[in-house]
Amino acid sequence: MTGHNHLSKKVEAGTIVKPWLILGPFYEDFSARVQGLTFFERPGAIVGQSAMLEVVDDARPVLVTAPYEGQAAGFRGQSRRWSLVRSPEEYLSWGTYNISNYLGAVFLSTRLTPEQPGRRVLCLFTRISSRAIVYINGVEVLDTLLIPVKSVDGVYEYAFEAELNPGENLVTVGLFRMARMAQVGLRLEVADSAVEACVLPPENISMQVRASVEDEVGSLRLARDIFYPGQAVSYQLGSTAASGSPANGIRLQAQLIDAAGQVLHEVQPAEVGPVTLCQAEDLTDGHYSLINTWYGPDEAPLTQVVFNIHKLTPVVPPAGYERIEERKRMVLEHYAGNQESHAIWSEVARYALENYAEINIGVIRSTCEFINARKDCSDFVIQGILRLMFWEREQRHLSTEVNAMMKDTVLNFKYWVDEPGDTVMYMGSENHRLLFHIAEWMAGHLYPTEIFTNSGQNGLYHTAKSYVYITEWLRQRGRFGFDEWHSNSYYPICISPLINLYDFSNNEGYYKLRQMTAAILDQMLFYMAADSYQGIFGTTHGRSYGIYVKYPDFEGTTSLNWLYFATGSLSKGTSGMGPVCGATSTYKPPEILYAMANDQSAVVSARRRQGISRNSNARHADFLVYRTPDYMLSGIQDHRKGEYESSTHVAQVTLGNKNVIFWSCPHTVGEGSGLRPDYWSGSTTLPRVIQTGNVMSLSWRLTKFAWMSHCMFEQERFDEVRFVNGWAFARVGDGYVAIYATGGLEVAASGQYAGRELQCLAKEHTWLVECNRRADWGSFEAFVSRIALAVVNVENGVVTYQSPSVGKFVTGWDVQPSVDGQPVPIKGYPMIDSAWGHADFGSGELHLTYGDLEYDLWFNQ
Repeated sequence: MTGHNHLSKKVEAGTIVKPWLILGPFYEDFSARVQGLTFFERPGAIVGQSAMLEVVDDARPVLVTAPYEGQAAGFRGQSRRWSLVRSPEEYLSWGTYNISNYLGAVFLSTRLTPEQPGRRVLCLFTRISSRAIVYINGVEVLDTLLIPVKSVDGVYEYAFEAELNPGENLVTVGLFRMARMAQVGLRLEVADSAVEACVLPPENISMQVRASVEDEVGSLRLARDIFYPGQAVSYQLGSTAASGSPANGIRLQAQLIDAAGQVLHEVQPAEVGPVTLCQAEDLTDGHYSLINTWYGPDEAPLTQVVFNIHKLTPVVPPAGYERIEERKRMVLEHYAGNQESHAIWSEVARYALENYAEINIGVIRSTCEFINARKDCSDFVIQGILRLMFWEREQRHLSTEVNAMMKDTVLNFKYWVDEPGDTVMYMGSENHRLLFHIAEWMAGHLYPTEIFTNSGQNGLYHTAKSYVYITEWLRQRGRFGFDEWHSNSYYPICISPLINLYDFSNNEGYYKLRQMTAAILDQMLFYMAADSYQGIFGTTHGRSYGIYVKYPDFEGTTSLNWLYFATGSLSKGTSGMGPVCGATSTYKPPEILYAMANDQSAVVSARRRQGISRNSNARHADFLVYRTPDYMLSGIQDHRKGEYESSTHVAQVTLGNKNVIFWSCPHTVGEGSGLRPDYWSGSTTLPRVIQTGNVMSLSWRLTKFAWMSHCMFEQERFDEVRFVNGWAFARVGDGYVAIYATGGLEVAASGQYAGRELQCLAKEHTWLVECNRRADWGSFEAFVSRIALAVVNVENGVVTYQSPSVGKFVTGWDVQPSVDGQPVPIKGYPMIDSAWGHADFGSGELHLTYGDLEYDLWFNQ
């Protein structure tokens, strides 16, 4: 695609209108004016109505202007420039997730020339309840607040009529939403006429020159976005059609900017080839932005592309089960010196190291203020406060004032939905329920006879109530596993309160509670030990987010693997919540788990059945984990195909040297937890995954809001790569993988992942994946040759693949999957079933075995 197509496009009737210019997104904290989830602007006035009208009134001068690219404008005191939306998706969205209520706002503008002028039918779709206002030629033609509709399968559709004049018509849209997830988005269609959509560059830049800039934008190639010492922080510039010609008056500037916004390095590329900003060892560990800005002849910014990159220095763990105390000390020193978003864990680490003079009282105070404001995730950080308070009960090291402040916070907290008070705290998910219940139990034990100022009940009441909830949560996990199965983001968030419960239920009256808590910790760490590859929890996940699946170094579980099993990664940027609790605890996993985690010889095929789903026809998650010394393959079997899903990670190949390959059907090119699903986590429509041992299929039927499915495929990081007969092959060490798409696969040609992802654009297609290794196949060349000649046939939706390793594999969207005529079992697995362990679903009895080691767990006490 040439750059000109990004600026002007023929849009058929009933398809998404684009291109657009965007002003924003804008985000504004409304938490001081909005209480909880009932939004009040003034007595009797709902923010979703009257206050939004106030916002829109402020915005109307923006909505009726005719902007050009690069033009400066503002909204509610915030300044931005109109910029080009580079979005191949079928639904445009922007958003962030916040711990309090935020207003999110975006303004879009384009020019439409209709084939059939006159009164036309338009349709606007949104995926989330928000407000959209549409103007055509300065006249308001739609305000979604005035015509409320009910969602159908999560989609709100607004059909309306508007006059489209002959020639160009200026269309401007304002999008607004007030919530923790300040996400806005839309799909706009002209239902009964084709149109030409166009956006304009500044007057001093011709469309031809502007198109050449877009060609240059599309030529950027970032081979990797996580850098280790010894590597150059660089990218490839494939075209200099714009900035390489002084006559065009275009200048490209590349800047490396740290998290605080400071410019660290700056270059002005003018030639095709590598663009190097610095060496990785020149940077401290952390997150950075690589910003490419094109300036026009007047030196005003024209357009911009931002790559998010990361620097990381590996920390080698002391190996050996017996050296856990050394690793604990290193974990505490690491987090004591590296504050993260929930900074209380740095202070907990300093306290555990007895560095009392270094404890930042300001962090404790701000954490208490955060909890008192009842912001979302208060249940996370109160675990740190409560841990300090239990330690302080044994021996005082903090001032009377600090202890009083923490006490007031704990007594005034809202511990469950049955207590009074407004809140934006989310309480419903598996991890949040546990966090609130254990926090209540701990608080009740600290102050058994005192009245809690929020509930009006004493501590004994809270202890008794929370005990019932906690024991039921533990029994359900022990018997049925996790609804958020194998979550590399939420496992450590559950492990933290469980360790608090284990450490502080150490009196005789709570012997069985402590025993059951230890058993759940053992069970979770069994999953991490048995179902990780070289410390990467590289399985399907019930919930995960993009940064955790893209970068094994930033998995929430990776620092726990480092602590307990001397695998994984100890990285700046990972949360200290789980590892700091673990490093300060008396809990120690059994030695059998360390042996499993470090096994480098076994081939283990494991079946897992997890959870009891409440919001889907899929009652459980049945999945496989096929682990070998050279790779691991894991996928969820036939789970909720076709559904819209925000954070389920369906399948992954994990290879050596921290290489991962995984699939999704993106909802947007944007990334971040405010866009659920986003480019890499969750799916606009879930596939039907079928796995049998080392072979897997992922079948997709794309919906109206999906434009492709894709997989991460970082070629530069592999040892070898081949493309033969429609297959993509990769080797890392002695592990091999082959990937095929029945609709044809192509390497991404633009964006942050250009050259690093495989895409399939067909509306209905199946990905085939086969993994193997040198021990079974010999050379990589032999693997490539055999797979490339294998027959793949698609007929009436039935995909037949003659796998050289497993035989005739039949799969597809509505097909009974089989291998050589025998059905592939895809449902009703035991909770745990492999050579290393067995537990029948619902039995509450788990038996583990590894060599001469055996270990039993019981959850029916």
